[in-house]
Amino acid sequence: MVHSMIPQDEAQAVILNLLRGAVPERDNEICAIWSKYAPFVDIVPDGPGVTMKATDKRIQFSLKTIDLYWLLGFSAWKSIEAYSPAILKASVSGETIQQVLDRDEALGQFEREYKARMAAAQDLIAATTTADINWPPDVPQPQGDRNAFSNDQDKAAFDLSALALASAFLHELKHVIYLNEKNQPESLPEEEIGCDVWAREFLTAKLADYAQAHSHDYGEVCAKRATSIALAAIIVHAITPSHGHWGTSDYPPIADRLGALIHGFPLPPNSNFWVWTACLIVGILRQQHRAVTVTGDSPKVLVERLLSELR
Repeated sequence: MVHSMIPQDEAQAVILNLLRGAVPERDNEICAIWSKYAPFVDIVPDGPGVTMKATDKRIQFSLKTIDLYWLLGFSAWKSIEAYSPAILKASVSGETIQQVLDRDEALGQFEREYKARMAAAQDLIAATTTADINWPPDVPQPQGDRNAFSNDQDKAAFDLSALALASAFLHELKHVIYLNEKNQPESLPEEEIGCDVWAREFLTAKLADYAQAHSHDYGEVCAKRATSIALAAIIVHAITPSHGHWGTSDYPPIADRLGALIHGFPLPPNSNFWVWTACLIVGILRQQHRAVTVTGDSPKVLVERLLSELR
């Protein structure tokens, strides 16, 4: 994960190293792309809102935005504790997720913790700087050293947050490529989807090579990368104002972006990836005070139907 205290003169190297570390099996490719288009990485002053954008010559972000990805990554992890029992139960019982949630006596505490973290993330979006909010006491402060954590759950959240941030920078890098090659799609919403899909493909297209080279199980590696992409999609949802969730002249509907990002992963219908993604979407619906009345015979089917509920 990128530490949020990055000097401007180190920003370009830090972001390039983030991308190389996230997709080591494509190190030569990412270096070649970076060398060809040579985007200047510009750290802009913190302020209200979220800053991560690209032109044909630069990628801009604020340090507060890095903190936000960290906070949302660690916050979204809590959705697993809150909602995974209901997802698993609903996928075998034929009941709606809502019916299972209504019977879960332990849900209240877990859901309050999850919603408190997500509320802190919204506070951070509105704030001028990170120092202006009350940082959740159970979320570690942002730092760049994974080995500083002794807790396996924190290490997992660290990894997923770093991969989600890498996905965001890959998205911006594709904007740079489109603008330099002058081949961007006809509309801005189409361009956003195109950048999402390119980032997803870059993170996953050569996973088999990586798994074989490091003697890892392909399914486990694929699930981890896919999960980080789902997290990136949820972060996009969290940072998009509610009036933009159904699309604007510049951005496609959030449900379409979610679908494009998580579509087509070659994972079994009961993979932990689908459980995780279902938890993230249930979290969105619960924050909107909506009943989760879908059923499905696997977590994958539940995800497909939950996405329909967001439309």
